[in-house]
Amino acid sequence: MASPELVSFCCVGDDHLSGWVINYQNPRYNVVCLASSVFSIVGTIVQLLPKRVTAAESMRLMRRSRDPFTSQKRIVMWLIVADLLACLGIFFRSMVWLAGGNLLSDSASPATLFCAFVGGWIQLFYITTYFWTFCYAVDVFVIMKGFNGLSKLWVYHLISWGMAVVLTGEGLTFLFYPSGLECEEKKEHLVPYYLSTYIPIVLVMILNPILYILSSRSVPSILKSRRGKYTDIERAIVQSVRLKFFNVVLVFFACWIPNVLNGVLIFAGDNLTAQNFVYQAVVHILWYMMAILNPLQAFLNSLVYRGWQG
Repeated sequence: MASPELVSFCCVGDDHLSGWVINYQNPRYNVVCLASSVFSIVGTIVQLLPKRVTAAESMRLMRRSRDPFTSQKRIVMWLIVADLLACLGIFFRSMVWLAGGNLLSDSASPATLFCAFVGGWIQLFYITTYFWTFCYAVDVFVIMKGFNGLSKLWVYHLISWGMAVVLTGEGLTFLFYPSGLECEEKKEHLVPYYLSTYIPIVLVMILNPILYILSSRSVPSILKSRRGKYTDIERAIVQSVRLKFFNVVLVFFACWIPNVLNGVLIFAGDNLTAQNFVYQAVVHILWYMMAILNPLQAFLNSLVYRGWQG
């Protein structure tokens, strides 16, 4: 799962986090993370395997290669690559935590260094997926509005990878500098790292639906101009396009709304304690939801963006 709190757990000697570390290094939690990441990795790879293509389908694919929407297929591929790399991080972290016992007892231990490294790895690639998700919506919008010249894959690479590196680097710097793996104890050092994760999620949740709504309004006019008619067939195409946009937004919300709610509890929970039964129960439910849904984003994205390839 991708929660900035897990990297905070790599901080040695933090009494505020010590109770939570025991909870989230337990075998059941890590088995859930492991199972979800394995299922998502295997399912996504199966989705990406080449399938048999007939001669007619081959000709149709050749015609599509000249279609302006081809750039979106490349965006989806890079989105899935980032998803898989993040899933691999969750897989290895879960394996190590299942085998390693108390990993955080010694700031110089390889396990503690691994905890910080793999936590940063997961955050980096998940932040990248947020921006690739946003870039896909932007590309759909500019193509639908006829601004094909603005669809530049290198710009999307710069935005997605560049912003991910900047936000992850900034967050980790505030968290670990200057105290190293013992981390800064004051809450203001945690805030930038948490915000570097939650702000991109919330922005995508707000902006992507708006972009898809504006894009879907252009579909009927595009079909009319290309086909010279607007019959039940064209209406069915419009509905299928809108359904795809809805499913894309739904998957993102489903995978990341637990993280947003968890973030709200973090910043609103100063007056609540781990001894509060209701608060603790809600947090536990959210963490198990994140453990399941965050890794599943890779597989679900391969379904909603590319369709079932079975």
